[in-house]
Amino acid sequence: MTELFSKKGDDKTLDNFIPKSESDFVEYAELISHKLCPYEKSYHYIALLKAVMRLSLTSLKAADVKDIASLITTILARFVKKKIL
Repeated sequence: MTELFSKKGDDKTLDNFIPKSESDFVEYAELISHKLCPYEKSYHYIALLKAVMRLSLTSLKAADVKDIASLITTILARFVKKKIL
């Protein structure tokens, strides 16, 4: 089962990797992304992302959620700019 969560050629998995530093958490995010991205063509992928965000943000402080919302807005602006140009 743990093989399902690993990147090729890497012994770190979602099951055995315990992030401690900021860079570890970024690496952990990459592992999660590699697990989720194969489903991006699914009709239900957006529902998955919304649920993950909602469930992951519920215990955070409002300022932290606002910071994440700002990041998403920045990503959206860049995406829109790319599509227009």
